[in-house]
Amino acid sequence: RNESSKRMVDKLPKRVLQPTSEPISVAPPSPFDLECTSHLAAYMDRESPQESAEQQTHRVYVLSAISTIFKEWVHSVCISKSFSEEVARKAGGAVFTSGSYRLGVNERGMDIDTICIAPQMVTREDFFHSLKVILEDHDSVENLNAIDNAAVPLITFDFDGVNVDLLFAALARDSVPEDIDIDDDAVLIGVDPQSEKSLNGPRVTNLIRFLAPNFPSFLLVLRCIRLWCKRRGLYSNKLGYLGGVNCNILVAFVCQRYPHAAASRLLERFFYILNHWEWPLPISLTKPFDAGLGLECWDPQAPRNRFHVMPILTPAYPSMNSTYAVSHLSLEVMQFEMQLAHEKVRSILEKGATNWDALFEASEFWVTHQKYLAVEIFVVDKKPHEMAEAVRAWTGFVESRLRTIVEALAALPTCNLRLYPKKLPLHTPMPKNQPRQGCSYFVGFDVDMERMQGEELHLTAKMEAYKAKIYDDALKREVLTEQNGHMYRVRVVPFNSWRDLPDELLDETMGGREAAKGARRRIVAVRRKKEAAAREALEADQQGDVEGVESTAGDKRRAEEEQPSNKVAKLSAGEAAAVFAADEDGAANGDPRLAARSADPRLAARAKAASAETKAAAAAETLQ
Repeated sequence: RNESSKRMVDKLPKRVLQPTSEPISVAPPSPFDLECTSHLAAYMDRESPQESAEQQTHRVYVLSAISTIFKEWVHSVCISKSFSEEVARKAGGAVFTSGSYRLGVNERGMDIDTICIAPQMVTREDFFHSLKVILEDHDSVENLNAIDNAAVPLITFDFDGVNVDLLFAALARDSVPEDIDIDDDAVLIGVDPQSEKSLNGPRVTNLIRFLAPNFPSFLLVLRCIRLWCKRRGLYSNKLGYLGGVNCNILVAFVCQRYPHAAASRLLERFFYILNHWEWPLPISLTKPFDAGLGLECWDPQAPRNRFHVMPILTPAYPSMNSTYAVSHLSLEVMQFEMQLAHEKVRSILEKGATNWDALFEASEFWVTHQKYLAVEIFVVDKKPHEMAEAVRAWTGFVESRLRTIVEALAALPTCNLRLYPKKLPLHTPMPKNQPRQGCSYFVGFDVDMERMQGEELHLTAKMEAYKAKIYDDALKREVLTEQNGHMYRVRVVPFNSWRDLPDELLDETMGGREAAKGARRRIVAVRRKKEAAAREALEADQQGDVEGVESTAGDKRRAEEEQPSNKVAKLSAGEAAAVFAADEDGAANGDPRLAARSADPRLAARAKAASAETKAAAAAETLQ
């Protein structure tokens, strides 16, 4: 098997990394752009501070501890499977980070995406059994949750206060040295789909780092976009918005278009380009490449890819769409926010960029819509020592299906649908105050009066069908059983207005009910201003149409009026005199068309000439 792998490696094509297109501008930054960037960097240091050197050192310690635990575990698994001590010692194992942390974003409180790479003797079943037990028993580990049925299985936990997402990959080889070249496409030979996806985490991150020019500017803009997404309710890959890898690729893409631009200008260009991008045209950092290993690369012609609405492709082989969860509805939300953000950035730059608050304002989601739904996910009647694990498993399962409730609402006479991707506490009481643990998410929407039939919007049937589908899927995937199904609940609570939202929710999200009222008044004022402008524009268009019709009619009349006079040049002097005399008579009787024609200087001149000819002829006759 190893010899076969070596022969395959020798035949692998060599990749030449090139951006998908040439830069739009290679101009250096202006002094003004540099000054604006200085203000932007100072703002980000205040609003989204990086970890201190001590905190970063602590993260390095956590990663080192996890690496030690993992390598010792690989050795013990090999011994337990009757491999020799020499084989177990050479088995090795490696730990890599990926995502924003690997790129150098050190936001306070951010998690670390970590990939454990093991040799083929160690399996994913071992990972979710024996390694899980070791981590659960470790004094520094808390809040552990194993998600073995996900597309990319992982174990998530807090290690000494640092949140870690631990993924697993098994290579088709007997040993994994610590300095393995993970960027070599040959590491993918013989791996299963889950390992392939896990390995592509650090592989994608490394290529983004390589393909993004002007890396300090890239990092500053990336920090801005991450903060903007979180403040505006757009940060969640699972719920159909943007996640970490999507932000990384998009910012690198804009940097490629303006490789020497300052961060403040790149930020403006980011929103401009994405606001005008013609989706579903894919965004990619490098030209397509097939390493010849038979792995599926993203292809727009593939049947299941034709419905991807916002493809953002990963640069590593095999290329994948990192935004497959985006729907037409969530794309509309992001496009609206991109347009708004671009207007704000331009206004900020015009004022000297000394204050960036407007761009990073918290979302007004809670006072924007006519109606709201709370989707409550919770567990009841569990023993105390089982409750935390049950809640984590159940909420994770339902969260992956939250997008479908928006799709269900879209079938009703609704518009401006938006799922807010922030996990919130349970805010509504249960009947009889039944104890429960869980979380809630909110959906906002408006009623589309043009599609309404009747006076009431009926949600019950759609919501019951949505819940039934969740329970059916949970039974099929053995997340719950017929016996314990009553313990796992999904509850949809409607609110007829933002005014009906709980006080504690508005306290948490808007700073209180009075602040919410002020925000609502501002939104209503802006809407009325836009509606007035739209009415004025419509009236102007209608007036223009009327004037256009009148102008067309006038042109036609003038053409009719001018048509006879256009024949003047063809009339004899006598004919012109006769016409002129008839027109003068008609004009005297009030015919405006004849009045206009009688005023034609060409006709008058010909008539005058005819009169002179007549007088000359009469004089000649007299002389004769």
